[in-house]
Amino acid sequence: MTSLRSLLVCAFAVLALAATVVDSRAQDTLAIEIQGPGQARMNIVQSKPFADGNMPADAQYLNELIRKNLAFMPFLKVMSDTDILGGATLPGPKAEQIDFKPFSLAKVDLLVTAVWKPGKGLGDVELRAFEVFSQKLLLGKVYGSVTRDQLPEVADRFCMELMALLTGQGTIFKAKLAFVKPSGKGKDIWMVGAMGRDLSQVTRYGDLGMAISPAWSWDGGRICFTLIGSTSHYLGVWSGGKANVFTLPSSTVISPHYMPNGTIAVALNIRGNTDIYSLDSSFKNTAGTLVADSSIDVSPSFDQSGNLMAFVSDRLGNPNIFVKDLSGGSVRRASKSGYNTNPSMSPDGKYIAYSKQAGGGHRIFVYELATDTEKQVSFGPGSDENPSFAPDSYFIAFSTSRSGGRKIYLTTRNGDGAVQIPTGEGDALMPSFSPVAAKD
Repeated sequence: MTSLRSLLVCAFAVLALAATVVDSRAQDTLAIEIQGPGQARMNIVQSKPFADGNMPADAQYLNELIRKNLAFMPFLKVMSDTDILGGATLPGPKAEQIDFKPFSLAKVDLLVTAVWKPGKGLGDVELRAFEVFSQKLLLGKVYGSVTRDQLPEVADRFCMELMALLTGQGTIFKAKLAFVKPSGKGKDIWMVGAMGRDLSQVTRYGDLGMAISPAWSWDGGRICFTLIGSTSHYLGVWSGGKANVFTLPSSTVISPHYMPNGTIAVALNIRGNTDIYSLDSSFKNTAGTLVADSSIDVSPSFDQSGNLMAFVSDRLGNPNIFVKDLSGGSVRRASKSGYNTNPSMSPDGKYIAYSKQAGGGHRIFVYELATDTEKQVSFGPGSDENPSFAPDSYFIAFSTSRSGGRKIYLTTRNGDGAVQIPTGEGDALMPSFSPVAAKD
């Protein structure tokens, strides 16, 4: 954003985050422990915007954008000002102007204020987040000379900073999702921001074929996918504009996935077995075989180092999730039992999310490599499938039928309550998170 400047007002937020609350919530701290299990949600409330001078017509629009962003955080509960005794109307946006007692009585953990000042465009806006119990400023940001078109980015940047303070991660606000929507008799690839903005269509095959299983390149500039035609499968690669289509030496092209080195791994049936191959820069299967045996091996997924690959194999009977050390060649089983598909390796290489048949449908499970343990992180109703780790290795998008049809929801690796990501009308399935590097 060319005219948008960002100034950190408070540099000592870590001190407030580390402070332990000693009232009735004596064992709580303000920071969210992303390594631990899911926990009770923190309560957050926004005050009405203030203005030094005329209030911009779009001041409330920014508040609404911030509120929608915060509502996507499963560990936050966005409260209404009607939950506060006397409402959330304040005499001013700064700590010395705020009576924190009504907010403390309502068990509010965080308070967000906004004040607009004269300037170019809509003016300058100051956004602040306070910890209610300590009455300390956690985060203060000034955004100058903003326009209405820039307000979504202002909301994203502020919430990203707040998220980083609470969890150590904030990149979810930069990420995009590629996903699949029905199109006539076929299917097409679409993309949307992680907060449900900037929805756009990537491919336009409609009745001519089904574009499925999208996966982003690690530089965020390309999407590979499987194109199912009337007689064969093809490899599709989109890098803007119309996608290119490549014929591979197999009538089945299953679950292509970019490796960190820029090449594509894909499952092909060439010698009577479905194995996982690495394609060269010309999309030929001459770069090597990543997994080959008498079983069916599909669905490769990689960590950002390129040393670890999760995949599905039926070598033990039912489909199970395995992880291969590509540098040493060792293979270990990740899923512990049952029918398991759709692995997504976390970029940091510490976790694998996958879909397991359980509880009358499919549920999302997360395997932790360090402890060799798995846990359930989605709980229906309906069926939950196709998980995809966000670039922060914390959030997980997945497709579910819980609300009727198929929609995409967002949860965390701790299993916090899932939130739906807007994807327009119709079904949405097979989500794939982009690396943050995309268009930064």
